Amino acid sequence: MPATASDDFLTFLTQLGVQYVYTWFPQWLCNYDYISYFKEKVESYGITLFNAGGFHIAKDARFQLALSGRDEAIDHFANFLTLLGKIGVHTTTFTWEPDAVWASDWKKPGRGGALARSVDLAILNKQEYTHERQFSLEETWGNYTYFIQKVLPIAEANGVRLALHPNDPPVESIAGIPSLIRNAECYERAFEIGNSAFLGMEFCCGCWLEGGAAFGDLYEGIRHFVKEEKIFIVHFRNVSARLPSFDETFIDEGYGNMFEIMKTFLSTGYNGTLVLDHTPKMVASAGFYAETAFAVGYIKSLLNCAQQVLECEKRVA
Repeated sequence: MPATASDDFLTFLTQLGVQYVYTWFPQWLCNYDYISYFKEKVESYGITLFNAGGFHIAKDARFQLALSGRDEAIDHFANFLTLLGKIGVHTTTFTWEPDAVWASDWKKPGRGGALARSVDLAILNKQEYTHERQFSLEETWGNYTYFIQKVLPIAEANGVRLALHPNDPPVESIAGIPSLIRNAECYERAFEIGNSAFLGMEFCCGCWLEGGAAFGDLYEGIRHFVKEEKIFIVHFRNVSARLPSFDETFIDEGYGNMFEIMKTFLSTGYNGTLVLDHTPKMVASAGFYAETAFAVGYIKSLLNCAQQVLECEKRVA
């Protein structure tokens, strides 16, 4: 939800039956007074602010690429964790993407002309360096190790869990920057380096589907990482195909079997949140709430169907 969500939007969420929300706070709103006010406002509608992030804090090239000001950037991240702990928000998101999410087209027409993000590696592989040179993979892991060893004690002390999102798209490198998290094995390495119950993942169904077999078996990934208690948040998103090219789709039209994915999360006992991720933009006259309404309604239906199927399977067994 927006960090400046209106009362109308919160009323809309209650009408949808939403119980948990997350938001990204821009730099000018990352302070105790505003976030605590925002949390209280959300809770006044019977909704829990489950996860909060800061764009400028969680995606800072200074600590991700060991640039000038790295320790200052890490201090900002640590201070944000302390802030969230005091306010009572116990999960935050970060991703090792100093150039943010990549796309070859942000407005590709999809179903009914809805505008969607598209990725074509034939285009992205021609990108020039964004930070003047090629960084090595071991540099990237070294920077992650330096960062995580400094912030994990702060996270633990303040009771705030760190949910690491994969690189999107999950490829070896783009524009001179290696992808830290591009498959399940990368997650295992990240968790081994930061050995803590307060470090986990934002399981992005879209990224797993984008990567296909190169990322790892999606269903086995759910089962394994739920068992290891490493999935804190789920991004529920579908795409048209595996790399080297794909379009983001509405969750009912991509190649991913979202019912089976939902059923797998339920059957494993996953107890975190599951939220709408990137989605095509509908016609403007449908209104600001249209994409959220469609996705949440579809997700709730999948959840109910999966629950009923699992109950039937138990009775048959």
